[in-house]
Amino acid sequence: MKKIAVTLACLIMVSTVLHAQKAVVGTPYSFTHNNVSMVIDRVDLPTVDADKLLAEDALADKGTPLRVGTVHNVNYNFHNSGRLDEFPDGSRLWRLSFRSPGAVMMAVIFSHFNIPEEATFHIYSGDRSQLTGTYTNKDFEQVNGLMASEDIIGDEVILEYYEPASALYHGEIQIERISHIYRDFLHVRDDNKGHWGDADGDCHYDVVCPEGKPWHTQINSVVCISITDNTGSYLCSGAMINNIRKDRTPYVLSANHCYTGAPNAGTFKFYFLYQTFTCGGNNGYYNRMANGATVVASAGGTAYNTSPSSDFLLLRITGNLYDQYRDSIVFAGWDATGSASVGAAIHHPGGDYKKISFPRTVSSNYGSYFWVVNWYTNPNKGCTEQGSSGSPLFNAQGLIIGDLSSGSSACDYPMGVDYYGKLSHSWNNGNTSNNNRKLKPWLDPDNTGILKMNSMRYDGTPVGVENYTTTIRPFNIVPNPSQGFVSMKGSFDPGDGVCNVYNAMGVLVASKSVTLSPSIDMSFNDLPSGIYIVEIINDNHIYKSKMVIAR
Repeated sequence: MKKIAVTLACLIMVSTVLHAQKAVVGTPYSFTHNNVSMVIDRVDLPTVDADKLLAEDALADKGTPLRVGTVHNVNYNFHNSGRLDEFPDGSRLWRLSFRSPGAVMMAVIFSHFNIPEEATFHIYSGDRSQLTGTYTNKDFEQVNGLMASEDIIGDEVILEYYEPASALYHGEIQIERISHIYRDFLHVRDDNKGHWGDADGDCHYDVVCPEGKPWHTQINSVVCISITDNTGSYLCSGAMINNIRKDRTPYVLSANHCYTGAPNAGTFKFYFLYQTFTCGGNNGYYNRMANGATVVASAGGTAYNTSPSSDFLLLRITGNLYDQYRDSIVFAGWDATGSASVGAAIHHPGGDYKKISFPRTVSSNYGSYFWVVNWYTNPNKGCTEQGSSGSPLFNAQGLIIGDLSSGSSACDYPMGVDYYGKLSHSWNNGNTSNNNRKLKPWLDPDNTGILKMNSMRYDGTPVGVENYTTTIRPFNIVPNPSQGFVSMKGSFDPGDGVCNVYNAMGVLVASKSVTLSPSIDMSFNDLPSGIYIVEIINDNHIYKSKMVIAR
C-alpha cells in the first residue's frame, strides 16, 4: 500500500491478564468474598457506528493523525452512580460497569482521583479475564486535570472500589470520559494472531535481529505513545532523550502532528521494551507502561508547505517509571549541529513490535526544516509506514538528528521518501523567543551552547562502556597540548570507529566517524581551550587518552 503521509505510530498494548504498570497487589474484594451481590449498576453508552468512522478515516487526509478510537464524555462519581454496599464493620464497596457495544478495547479517564492508602481500586473486563490494579493515587497522578486507566479488551469495563472502615477519609473520583477503541489494529479478535501489531509490510527488521545489534542502546530509547484527547484516541512513537544536565528528566521527543488536541488537554501513555523476544518471533513485551505526561514544547510545520517549523513535540512523563523496565531505559543522545550522516530509523510501523530500518541517503531539503531520507530498494532494508510518525532518525554516531513527520515510503513502495523534522531547527526554531516552541531551553537549560550530547542509561552509565569485554587501551596524542590539530597514534585494530570527545564535566562535545590506522590526523579547532577525554570505539575495544587544547 502506497501512502502519502506518515501520521502516527505505535499501539496501545494489552494482554489477556494485563498488569502493565506493576504487579497486581491484592485482589478485588468481590473476587474473594461471597457476602456481596454480583448484580451491579451498568451504564450503557451510546452506540458507536464503527463502519461510519472507518469510512471517514479512509477519506481523511493522510497528513492527519490515525484515529483508532472515539470518546464518550460522561459525568460519574461515587455519589451519582454505581452500586454501594455498606457492611456491618463500617467498610464500603462501590462498583460500576460501563458497556460500549462493539468496542474492541476501552479505557476510563478520570478528572479527579483521590483515595486513602488503605483502600483498593481495580478495573477489569466484564468477563473478569483482564484485571488491572491495585491502583493508588501515585498511579493516577493528576496531569492537566486528566488521568487515564490502562486499556481493557472488550466492550465492558467494571470499576471496583473497596474502602475499609479504618480508612482515614472517604475516597473521591470523577469519571469524565470513556475511550471506545473501534479499530482492531491489534487483531485482538483474531485468535490466530495474538497480541502483536499490524504493520502493512514485511520489509522491517525486528530490533532483536542481527541487523539491530549495533543499535541496541538506541533501541532502548524508543517508546510507543497512546494519546487520547476530548474527541478520540490516536497513536504515536517517540524516543526518551537526554539533556545536558544528565539528570534523568523523562523527556520524550516526538512529532507535533501526533497530538491534535488543545494544549495539555489529553492523556498520554508510554510503552517500553515493546519488541519481540526473538528475530522474526510473534511474542514479546507489551506491558511496560508509564502513565501521564505534559507537553513541554512543540511546533508544527510539514514538508509539503513553507511553514517555518520542523514538526516536533517534547513531552515530559509525569507517571511512575517502574522497576520492571526502568533500568533498561536509555536517554538518547542528540546532534543539533545541522550535519547529517546515514544511521538508522527505529519505529513501530502499524503499531507493530519495534522495528529498525536503514536509510540509503540522508540529505537536506525544504529550507532548514527537514531531512529527506531515501531508502534501499534492492534489497529493501526497511522504510516507514503509518504507525511510524514521531520516531527518531539516528546518525552514524547513534545520535538523534530528527523526528519522522511525513513521507511516501512503504514496503511495497521503497522508492518513496520520508521527511524528518530537523532537530537542529527545532533547537531554536528560527530563534523564537518562546521557550515552549524550541528544544534548547529544555535540553540545554544552563545555556552551555553545547550542540551534541551522548546517550545515557537510566542509572547514569554512559552508553557503550559496559558492552566492551576487553581492557581499555591507551593511545598517544601529539602534540599535547595542542591548538586543536592532533595526530592519534596507537595500536588500533583496523576498521571503522567513532571518536568521542568529552569535556572536563563529562559532556560529549564532539563525535566523529574515523577509519582506524596507526596514525590518525584530526582537527578539533572548534573546541575551546581546556582538558578533554578522547575515546575511540571500534568493535569490542575502547581506546582512551587525555587531550589538552591551549591557545
